[in-house]
Amino acid sequence: MTLIQVLRILWARRRLFVLLLALVVGAVMAASLLAPRKYVAQAALLIDTRGNEMLAEPGIAPQLLPAYLNTQAQIIASRRTALKVVDTHELAAQARWIERFRSAGRGAQPVREWIAEQLLRALQVRTSKDSNIVRVFYTSSDAQAAAAMANAFAQAYIETSLELQVDPARRQASWLEGQVQQLRNELGEAQERLSAYQRDHGVLGIDEARIDVENARLQEISNQLVAAQAAMYEAENRERQLAAAARSNQLDELPEILKSPLLQSLKSELARAEAKLAETSERYDRNHPQYKSAAAETEALRARVATELGVARGAVVQSAELARRQVAQIQQALDDQKSRIIALKRQRDELAVLSRNVESAKAAYDATLRQTIQTQLESRLDRTNTAVLAPAIAPISPASPNALLNFLVAVALGILFASGVALGLELLDRKVRHREDLLALRVPLLAELPALPSQTGESHAPEPSAVGQPRIA
Repeated sequence: MTLIQVLRILWARRRLFVLLLALVVGAVMAASLLAPRKYVAQAALLIDTRGNEMLAEPGIAPQLLPAYLNTQAQIIASRRTALKVVDTHELAAQARWIERFRSAGRGAQPVREWIAEQLLRALQVRTSKDSNIVRVFYTSSDAQAAAAMANAFAQAYIETSLELQVDPARRQASWLEGQVQQLRNELGEAQERLSAYQRDHGVLGIDEARIDVENARLQEISNQLVAAQAAMYEAENRERQLAAAARSNQLDELPEILKSPLLQSLKSELARAEAKLAETSERYDRNHPQYKSAAAETEALRARVATELGVARGAVVQSAELARRQVAQIQQALDDQKSRIIALKRQRDELAVLSRNVESAKAAYDATLRQTIQTQLESRLDRTNTAVLAPAIAPISPASPNALLNFLVAVALGILFASGVALGLELLDRKVRHREDLLALRVPLLAELPALPSQTGESHAPEPSAVGQPRIA
């Protein structure tokens, strides 16, 4: 079916079309006139996302702004905000709300909860992609009530937002105060342990310079020990040589003996005395005074030589013993120095540990104290990042019903309804209204009668064609 055919059908049934159209438009307009008036009030809120420099709060990143604004919109339309509106304006105590609650038959539900649900049904919150403005719309049959509720939700949102920011800060501040006290006690205990250690060991601090000095002294003592050990080994070697020479009666051949001027002098005198005694023994008898004198002199020299040998031997033994004692003393000094250095390093490490404990405790205490101060400031805030940009005012004209819009919608619906009815009736009772209807069915056209003349006597129908001659348009 072409558009021309549809138009012919509608024109043929124009009376029915106009009647149905008038009925639909009349019904819709009557419903619009009888429908209650609805007023929509709008309040605009400006949300600052730049952060707070005083509290070191960062701003909202641009890519997170839509999500943040949607979250704020959900807070506005939340049950908590609605309950705050109910409590602030004491709606649960107003007679009209109590009457509506009783009429609804929701006796098991608290009245304030039911009122909050009703308020949320009439509330609408919209955000913008290009700005930080959130708009609050409230619909009511009373223009003044719509404006009052829109402003009430805006103010309740500001208070709720402040509570959501302040309440966690208060709880956190209370917990942080306990942590600050505990960390303060731990810092005092760490400082007391450090002071007690310094007092017990008589040290204030051990620097690397002192350890370097002690290390240099240790190196010096170590060098002295090496020299003393070399001297001891040499003295012990002489002592062993002396003992071996004594066993073989070759003390005279020892270097120490050979190097002694006194022994060499005594040995020379002893040799002369022995030569003199030998010469005297050849000339005189043993009882002769000269022989006895020579023998006595020889014995005296021999005794002196033996004495000096004993002294030299004792000197060697004493030298070895002194060398061993010196090595032992230096070794003890070296061990003491090592112990002193080890003690210094242990004290340094223990002091370092205690000092680090004090520093760590102080750092933890300072950080927690700063956080506590910041949290206490946040818990005392009396403002949020939201402000009422434009409070709601009572609308002059109702938002619904919209007579012009309803009329246009009624006309469109009436045209569709009337067209549908006309076309439906045409399908139930199909008529040939033009030669094109026969041509569409491939039926030959034999003749075409002219249209009946109108009241003016004019006829716009084409001339009839000869009977029996097909006519194809």
